[in-house]
Amino acid sequence: MSLLTDALPGLLSATGAAGLIALASAAQRRLSSRSPRPAQGAAAGAVLDEPRTLRRYTLLRTSGPDGAPKQYETTRPTGTVITHWVDGRPQRFELTDVPLSDGTFAAEPFDDL
Repeated sequence: MSLLTDALPGLLSATGAAGLIALASAAQRRLSSRSPRPAQGAAAGAVLDEPRTLRRYTLLRTSGPDGAPKQYETTRPTGTVITHWVDGRPQRFELTDVPLSDGTFAAEPFDDL
Protein backbone atom coordinates (compact mmCIF):
# COMPACT_ATOMS: atom_id res chain seq x y z
CA MET A 1 0.00 0.00 0.00
CA SER A 2 2.85 2.41 0.69
CA LEU A 3 4.10 1.78 -2.87
CA LEU A 4 0.81 3.13 -4.24
CA THR A 5 0.78 6.16 -1.99
CA ASP A 6 4.42 6.89 -2.82
CA ALA A 7 3.73 6.77 -6.61
CA LEU A 8 0.49 8.79 -6.48
CA PRO A 9 2.09 12.29 -6.38
CA GLY A 10 4.29 11.48 -9.39
CA LEU A 11 1.35 10.07 -11.33
CA LEU A 12 -0.80 13.12 -10.58
CA SER A 13 1.93 15.57 -11.56
CA ALA A 14 2.61 13.71 -14.84
CA THR A 15 -1.11 13.70 -15.68
CA GLY A 16 -1.38 17.41 -14.88
CA ALA A 17 1.67 18.23 -17.02
CA ALA A 18 0.23 16.26 -19.96
CA GLY A 19 -3.07 18.13 -19.58
CA LEU A 20 -1.31 21.51 -19.57
CA ILE A 21 0.66 20.61 -22.70
CA ALA A 22 -2.54 19.51 -24.46
CA LEU A 23 -4.31 22.77 -23.53
CA ALA A 24 -1.36 24.90 -24.66
CA SER A 25 -1.19 23.03 -27.96
CA ALA A 26 -4.92 23.46 -28.59
CA ALA A 27 -4.73 27.17 -27.74
CA GLN A 28 -1.76 27.64 -30.08
CA ARG A 29 -3.59 25.92 -32.97
CA ARG A 30 -6.69 28.03 -32.39
CA LEU A 31 -4.74 31.29 -32.26
CA SER A 32 -2.65 30.48 -35.33
CA SER A 33 -5.79 29.76 -37.36
CA ARG A 34 -7.04 33.30 -36.57
CA SER A 35 -3.80 35.13 -37.36
CA PRO A 36 -3.43 36.88 -40.73
CA ARG A 37 -1.57 34.94 -43.40
CA PRO A 38 1.78 36.15 -44.76
CA ALA A 39 1.82 38.16 -48.00
CA GLN A 40 2.50 35.11 -50.19
CA GLY A 41 -0.31 33.10 -48.59
CA ALA A 42 -2.69 36.07 -48.63
CA ALA A 43 -3.22 35.80 -52.38
CA ALA A 44 -3.90 32.07 -52.16
CA GLY A 45 -6.23 32.64 -49.21
CA ALA A 46 -8.12 35.33 -51.11
CA VAL A 47 -8.69 32.96 -54.02
CA LEU A 48 -10.07 30.30 -51.70
CA ASP A 49 -12.24 32.77 -49.77
CA GLU A 50 -14.09 34.21 -52.77
CA PRO A 51 -17.70 33.05 -53.17
CA ARG A 52 -18.35 30.08 -55.46
CA THR A 53 -20.65 31.46 -58.16
CA LEU A 54 -21.24 30.15 -61.65
CA ARG A 55 -19.20 32.16 -64.14
CA ARG A 56 -19.00 32.00 -67.91
CA TYR A 57 -15.51 32.30 -69.40
CA THR A 58 -14.54 33.07 -72.98
CA LEU A 59 -11.63 30.87 -74.06
CA LEU A 60 -9.29 33.34 -75.77
CA ARG A 61 -7.79 32.36 -79.15
CA THR A 62 -10.47 29.73 -79.85
CA SER A 63 -13.47 29.62 -82.16
CA GLY A 64 -16.51 27.42 -82.47
CA PRO A 65 -18.22 26.21 -85.65
CA ASP A 66 -20.00 29.56 -86.01
CA GLY A 67 -16.74 31.52 -85.68
CA ALA A 68 -17.54 32.85 -82.20
CA PRO A 69 -15.07 32.21 -79.36
CA LYS A 70 -15.78 29.10 -77.30
CA GLN A 71 -17.18 29.59 -73.82
CA TYR A 72 -16.84 27.57 -70.63
CA GLU A 73 -18.98 27.68 -67.46
CA THR A 74 -17.63 26.73 -64.04
CA THR A 75 -17.72 27.57 -60.34
CA ARG A 76 -13.97 27.16 -59.94
CA PRO A 77 -12.07 30.16 -58.53
CA THR A 78 -9.91 32.48 -60.59
CA GLY A 79 -6.36 31.28 -61.05
CA THR A 80 -7.51 27.70 -61.71
CA VAL A 81 -6.02 26.02 -64.78
CA ILE A 82 -8.51 23.96 -66.78
CA THR A 83 -8.02 21.63 -69.75
CA HIS A 84 -10.39 22.03 -72.70
CA TRP A 85 -10.36 20.23 -76.04
CA VAL A 86 -9.66 22.62 -78.92
CA ASP A 87 -9.46 21.29 -82.50
CA GLY A 88 -9.18 17.70 -81.24
CA ARG A 89 -6.34 18.28 -78.78
CA PRO A 90 -6.19 19.34 -75.13
CA GLN A 91 -5.27 22.92 -74.34
CA ARG A 92 -4.92 24.46 -70.90
CA PHE A 93 -6.49 27.78 -69.93
CA GLU A 94 -6.11 29.88 -66.78
CA LEU A 95 -9.34 31.37 -65.43
CA THR A 96 -9.01 35.10 -64.73
CA ASP A 97 -11.17 37.76 -63.12
CA VAL A 98 -10.88 40.08 -66.14
CA PRO A 99 -14.38 40.96 -67.38
CA LEU A 100 -14.98 41.17 -71.13
CA SER A 101 -17.45 43.42 -72.95
CA ASP A 102 -19.94 40.56 -73.48
CA GLY A 103 -20.29 39.95 -69.72
CA THR A 104 -18.04 36.88 -69.61
CA PHE A 105 -14.60 36.58 -68.06
CA ALA A 106 -11.35 35.87 -69.91
CA ALA A 107 -9.76 32.42 -69.85
CA GLU A 108 -6.22 32.86 -71.15
CA PRO A 109 -4.34 30.07 -72.94
CA PHE A 110 -1.85 28.67 -70.43
CA ASP A 111 0.28 26.67 -72.85
CA ASP A 112 -0.04 24.10 -75.63
CA LEU A 113 0.11 20.45 -74.59
